[in-house]
Amino acid sequence: MPIANTSSPTDPSAVAADLYPLWRRIGINFTGVSSTEAVDVEKLVLATANLASTDERLTVCAASWLARFHDLIDGRRLSELTRAAPLRTRAYLGALLSLAIEAEDGAGRAPQFDTALSHCRPLRHPQTFYDVANKSPVQRTWMHQRALPLYRRWHLWHDEAILQHKSIQSLDQLLKVPDLRARAVLGPSIEASCIAYTLERTTNARLLSRRLGVTYAATHAAVERLVGRGLLIRTRHGVRQNLSLSGLCTAVLTSA
Repeated sequence: MPIANTSSPTDPSAVAADLYPLWRRIGINFTGVSSTEAVDVEKLVLATANLASTDERLTVCAASWLARFHDLIDGRRLSELTRAAPLRTRAYLGALLSLAIEAEDGAGRAPQFDTALSHCRPLRHPQTFYDVANKSPVQRTWMHQRALPLYRRWHLWHDEAILQHKSIQSLDQLLKVPDLRARAVLGPSIEASCIAYTLERTTNARLLSRRLGVTYAATHAAVERLVGRGLLIRTRHGVRQNLSLSGLCTAVLTSA
């Protein structure tokens, strides 16, 4: 089960609708089909921030998910992706994470976001948060005058900070998804990502390194830990060492 490729944060052809099946898989009640592949959650968050101005429903529901399930986010990886993202994406990510934390029914505090937020920067030229408002001078003036501080600090204007928790599934429902269950059991980490990618597929440390976008040394160390704990099984084929999930790991991730 490979990790689903989310649209690149810099891909101009990406549209918000491409992200709906991915969010649906991990617990947002969007209509339509869910992705059948494991989701790279941190990359999905960046892709959502990049498209936040185009789809209010996507943005608010994603912020609601982040407010409730921030403990499933790998803060270190989110930080690394944020640091490499374009300025515009970082500004919108700052607003997205701020909304998840500071809305009246938000998280209040989410340490997983702290380092990523330190890499976020405001836009050089302030503008309304959503593109549709940019088309109307009246709406633009309205938003400028009434913009909330959590948006203003990113040089974005918007006057609402309301989350939609009713659109988010319960934790019990989320933990039926094997890749999210791996994060719950192992913590949101490279180990959990290794397990998610290896599920239903034989692989090796070098392929995992390329797929996950982390160094071979870090991947090899994670694999060694997982083999040592009995969660991965290593089988030698000549000079190659293939990896597969142990029976215990498979049972933990796929049991009802």
